[in-house]
Amino acid sequence: MQSDKFRKAAFMVLSLTTILLGSYELYLRYLGHSISYDDSESLFADKKRKIYLPTNEASVFTGSSRMKYDLNTEVWRNLTGETPVQLANVGSSPIPVLKALAADSMFKGKLLIDVAEGLFFDLSGRSYERPQKCLDFSKNETPAQRFSFHINTLLESNFVFLDKDNFALSALLEHLPIPPRPGKMDFPKYPTEFSLMNFDRNHMMSDRFVDHDQKGVKMMQDIWMQLVAMGAKAPPTPEPVIDSFIRDVKLQTDKIKARGGEVVFLRPPSSGPLWKAEQMGFPRDKFWEKILTVTGCKGMHFSDYPELSRMNCIEFSHLRQSDTRIYTQKTIGFLSNEIGWKFKAINQ
Repeated sequence: MQSDKFRKAAFMVLSLTTILLGSYELYLRYLGHSISYDDSESLFADKKRKIYLPTNEASVFTGSSRMKYDLNTEVWRNLTGETPVQLANVGSSPIPVLKALAADSMFKGKLLIDVAEGLFFDLSGRSYERPQKCLDFSKNETPAQRFSFHINTLLESNFVFLDKDNFALSALLEHLPIPPRPGKMDFPKYPTEFSLMNFDRNHMMSDRFVDHDQKGVKMMQDIWMQLVAMGAKAPPTPEPVIDSFIRDVKLQTDKIKARGGEVVFLRPPSSGPLWKAEQMGFPRDKFWEKILTVTGCKGMHFSDYPELSRMNCIEFSHLRQSDTRIYTQKTIGFLSNEIGWKFKAINQ
């Protein structure tokens, strides 16, 4: 008798939970929201395992959010026939991943590194935390964690409400308009459709965000300019320190090239007052050109290509989806025609 009551109670709880979650899922889909994956350490580790694919079957990307937004992995896969291995991290420096790949004697592949100067030349170490956390996880991942990742992926690929950054309870609570405590500055939360992500770890802004969310676009513009203002208050880094940093980058790229790997730097587009501030704070001849000269690596700077330099980053820092297709095509053409990279689909 008692067991029947427990069974009935359990059935009622399960039924109510199913109805509530199902209703929430239908509501989110009614609003036009789509599947977006959690940019977890597990997903990073899953991609990192692919760095050992044959050179003509994969290219590895690292850097900051511009690499994650601007290199369209679907276009890359379709045009090159390769697996795009996305190891970039938002708001982060590429240096930890570069050093990890340089130290890995088994990595002999093609590597693209994006240069967002404020993050690339961050010597404070703050922008190293996220990629280092991902690298540490990938090194120490347990079988149980890997199994959990596959279960989570199966669920994430089917339910919108599992979007941890936007629709989970914790995310909804973080978006409540609660004023910060006196003397404490809270970093604004990104608009929901500014930061969607697919299973390749390719971030994107939804067309709805770009075309209709003027408030959200303005919010992102203000965030970037706030960061510029904060950076402008910091004392300039002495040139000898910058030179020493670039020489260390050369040590890492030399290790990869000595094993037969290839390294190319990219400077993705930015626009408006952010691009002007970046030009002032990081003059091309003292930063971008010096990277290429010292390391001996080739590079593609967006401002050298009229079609790319005319692109408008709606929130100053990242390309809309239609422009990512053009930028990715241009990048592949540059790598194939000017650098001589071999791609599976192009060089058959």
